[in-house]
Amino acid sequence: MARADRLAKKTGLSWVPVAIYVAVVVVAGAGLFTWDYLYRRRQEEAMRPPAPDVLAKNLVENIIGRGTVKEIKVDEAAGTVDVKWESATYPPAARSTVIGEVVAKNLDQVMAGLRVVKGDPLVYVRTTTGEVKLAASAERTGRVVQVLVKPGDKVVDNQAMVLIEPEDKVEARKDLETEGLLASQMIMSQMNAIKTVNAKITYKDITLATVVGKRGEKNVTATYHPSLE
Repeated sequence: MARADRLAKKTGLSWVPVAIYVAVVVVAGAGLFTWDYLYRRRQEEAMRPPAPDVLAKNLVENIIGRGTVKEIKVDEAAGTVDVKWESATYPPAARSTVIGEVVAKNLDQVMAGLRVVKGDPLVYVRTTTGEVKLAASAERTGRVVQVLVKPGDKVVDNQAMVLIEPEDKVEARKDLETEGLLASQMIMSQMNAIKTVNAKITYKDITLATVVGKRGEKNVTATYHPSLE
């Protein structure tokens, strides 16, 4: 301290600002070093390929829909993927063809258990012009499983509005088979080590279909829940 004071008297400079400056430089340098280190770590992590199960899950959900995969196991040594997901096609949904606000017209008659025929009107909406239009009709003949909208709801184009259990089991099985085929093809096109994809397709914890896809085969093999036979 005494030396610093003598130096200050000789030079006319105060040691305090110098010390502060040096401290700031040291702290700033350390901060820049830390930031650079963390930045490089983030870049390395971003460049690192995802784990096989994460990759397979993302590939399936790119086809079936976000959040649909319930379980997945990848065994690259055995060349297999075992995956379970919630069906994107069963039960089929009557979807909105008009943007607007759901109105009560006809909706009180659409309830679980109601049998509908393909083309039956189901849900009406009021458009931005105030006109009431039919927004969703039954796309399959079957029974209503669930109504997904209520009066006052705002709906967009292609939004699912009513779920219908189809009477045509052949068409339902074909839709499930297509889900399994597309997911298998997507996985095997991006993961060269995988030779077999075993898919379980569910609805409300019921396994509707088990679909097996193998590399080099254009078609899949499928077995179905008794309710779809």
